Amino acid sequence: MDGDLFLQQGDVSSALRCYLSESEEHPLDWWPSYRAAWCFNLLDKPDSAAILAQAALALAPCEERCLGELLKSVSHDPERVLQYDYLVSGGGVCRYRLARAEIDTGDTGGESVLWLLNEFDTGDSASAADAGCWLSILFPEKGTLYIERSVALAPHEVFYRCLYIERLVDSGLLARAEQELALLSETCEENLNYWQAAASLYEAEGDPLAAIEASGKAYSLRQVPSTGADLGWRLYFHGRDLVRENRISEAVPFLYQCSDTWSPESSWALRADSLLDLMNEFTSVSDGFGEPL
Repeated sequence: MDGDLFLQQGDVSSALRCYLSESEEHPLDWWPSYRAAWCFNLLDKPDSAAILAQAALALAPCEERCLGELLKSVSHDPERVLQYDYLVSGGGVCRYRLARAEIDTGDTGGESVLWLLNEFDTGDSASAADAGCWLSILFPEKGTLYIERSVALAPHEVFYRCLYIERLVDSGLLARAEQELALLSETCEENLNYWQAAASLYEAEGDPLAAIEASGKAYSLRQVPSTGADLGWRLYFHGRDLVRENRISEAVPFLYQCSDTWSPESSWALRADSLLDLMNEFTSVSDGFGEPL
C-alpha cells in the first residue's frame, strides 16, 4: 500500500514510513521527501520535518509546498523563518509564516503583515480571500471580519467557511455558526475541517456527546497528536463529569476510550488511567466499577 492510500485511512504514521521508503528509492524526486516532511510536521516532529523539507526544496527550489513545510518546521524560531523571506513573492501559507514570524518578533507592521493587509484591501477576489483567511488567524480579535469577507469572495472554499464557523463560535454567535455548518453538512462528510468546526460548535452549545462524535470523525480522518488531543480531552472531561455526578458505569467507556486515544503516554490518557485506578480502588465492586462506597 502506498502513502496516499494510508492517508485516505487517516493513518499518517504508516504513510510516513511509505514516503520515507520512496524518498530513499528515488533520491532525485522531491515529492516523497516533501510528503514525508508534511507527515513529520503533522506528527509534531519538526526537526525531522526540516531535514526532509530542505532536501525537497533543494530538488524543487521554486516549489512553494516544500518551502511551506520548511517554514512550518522552523516556526518555533521566528528569526530563522524570516531568513527565507527572499523566496516568498506571493500569498499563501508561506506569506502567513513570514507574517507570523514578524508578529512573534514584535514587528506588527512588518513587510508581510502589510502585504496581507494590502491584498485584503486591493487584491483580486482570490488574493483578497486568501489574505483574509491568514489575517483572521494572525489577528483573532478581528478574525470574524476578515474571514467573513473571505467566505463572501470564495463561497465554495470549505476551509474558509469552517474557519468562519470557528470564529463565530469564539464570538458566541452560535445560531449563525449553525447556519454556516448546515451549508456544509451534505457535502463535507469526509472533510477534517468540517468535523473540527462541528466539534467546536457542539461543545459551545453544551452537547458533549455530539462534540465527542465530531472529534472522533476528525480523528478517524487524520490520526495525529492534534486530533488525538481534541478527542482525548473531550473524552476525559466528559468521563470525569459523569464520575462527579456519580454516574460511574456511564463514565467508564469514555475513560477507556480516552486512554486508548493516540498514545498511552499522552497527558489525557494518563489522567484517564489515573481516574480509572481511583474508581477501581474506591468502589464496592473491585473489578466492575460499582457505585462509590
